[in-house]
Amino acid sequence: MAEEKEKLSLKEIEKELDKKKEDKEKIEYLKEFLKDEKYKDMNRSFTKLIVPLLTKQKPNGDYRLTYDSINESLEPIYFWILDFMRDSPPGGLGLDVKKGPESFEASVTSGYFGEMGQRSSLMQQKSIEYIGAINQIIKSIINLIYDLKEFEIRIEAYDHAKSEDPKIKSGGVKSLKGIWMDQVDARKGRGSINLLAQDLQFITLRDAFFHFNTIKELKDADLNERVINILERKLEEYETWVKKSEEEIRKRYNLERIYLKSQVGSLKLYANWVKPYLIASQKLKTKGSEPKDFKNPNIVNSFSNMEMEIRLYGKREVKPDAVHESLKDVKLDRKYFAVIEIITDFRSVPSALSGQGGRHYVHGGRTDIAFKGFVFDDIEMQALDNYELYEDIDLIEDYIGNSLKLLQDEISAYLDPPKNEEDTKKEIKKKPVPGAFDGIFSGFTGIFKPAISFTTGKKKISSVVYNDVRKAAEDSAGKMTFTIYNVYKKTHGMMNV
Repeated sequence: MAEEKEKLSLKEIEKELDKKKEDKEKIEYLKEFLKDEKYKDMNRSFTKLIVPLLTKQKPNGDYRLTYDSINESLEPIYFWILDFMRDSPPGGLGLDVKKGPESFEASVTSGYFGEMGQRSSLMQQKSIEYIGAINQIIKSIINLIYDLKEFEIRIEAYDHAKSEDPKIKSGGVKSLKGIWMDQVDARKGRGSINLLAQDLQFITLRDAFFHFNTIKELKDADLNERVINILERKLEEYETWVKKSEEEIRKRYNLERIYLKSQVGSLKLYANWVKPYLIASQKLKTKGSEPKDFKNPNIVNSFSNMEMEIRLYGKREVKPDAVHESLKDVKLDRKYFAVIEIITDFRSVPSALSGQGGRHYVHGGRTDIAFKGFVFDDIEMQALDNYELYEDIDLIEDYIGNSLKLLQDEISAYLDPPKNEEDTKKEIKKKPVPGAFDGIFSGFTGIFKPAISFTTGKKKISSVVYNDVRKAAEDSAGKMTFTIYNVYKKTHGMMNV
């Protein structure tokens, strides 16, 4: 049996990646890790490494147009392109369209910057309020976990005292007797076993208390009658305490578990409330918040202008039958997509308008549009889809995710403790036990969960077929890119081919 290869660390992978000279080699190298289930937990890091390499590739068709019109706003341009990409032929290209990263920057003296700043501050303030409440609940949960651990130690002694194994039972009984002597009997002052043995010379009293477990055993004991009388009374008190204290501690243990469940529920509630504010705050972040954007010549502080960039991605799967009809039933372990990237860079002077729907801005100015065609396989496509989403996940986890993950295993054990080892093993074989915080991130699963996972196929097909399908995808991407560019110009009265 071949030995399984040792899992590489991210630093080792990055070091090996630096040795590759060509971007294509680096992309193929990273894709091997994205396909490997063993490295699934590192997909986020691989995605951040591979996407910049993918976007640097030479496009299959690159067309640009620019026009400047103070009366032409961005909305009609954006929605014309979106509708044409999405509508079915012959009125469109029939692509699966997704919005990519969008960013904006406004001059600090503009009214737009002030209004967006107010909205951003409101979102941040609400986020901080909820995060403060979340932190208080987490502190409460930590204290509850420590209390439950203390209860478990005590309950373990009661369980051992009922064991059928003589050694385990003896240890449990002695542990309980020690607790009773230190916490209950010691309150009686000079009447306690310890002080009676120390001050009144009842030397055998302490040892006899630990040796005899029931009053019946004292009848045949070779002890002083006064010692026996004291022991009878002490053992009776001890037995009563054991029964009452066990009931009480098990009841408190269950109540603490119920309270823990309530706190986790509150935590889920607050976490779900804070997520929209964190996301909104992230979306309202301006491009100029990065140091590299401070010198943007398009933004002048004393002017009232702004700049925004919006990206759209449209994709269409190219199947083997696009090469030849005879390949219709061929199943490849990779899918290939013809992709169009539309980058709209808009520099405007926003004008505020007030109407029945409230205050809004109309943008007019210079528009630069880039039409680019690419070909990506399903692994590359998935990395591109997840790239921006992973950045938002990092933000959420920085605030509420990492601390919860550290507590998840312990809380899961208390909220749903296994009945016994056999039941636990059966349950593990059937399905994984759901985490206590599964609901906390459920609000993001629809947003952040990858649409498809990185998988590998089993059936081997000639590389010629793969190359032909990829070539067909390249041709399709080039044709679609030119089509949307040319039709846009025709529709808007520009010179066209």
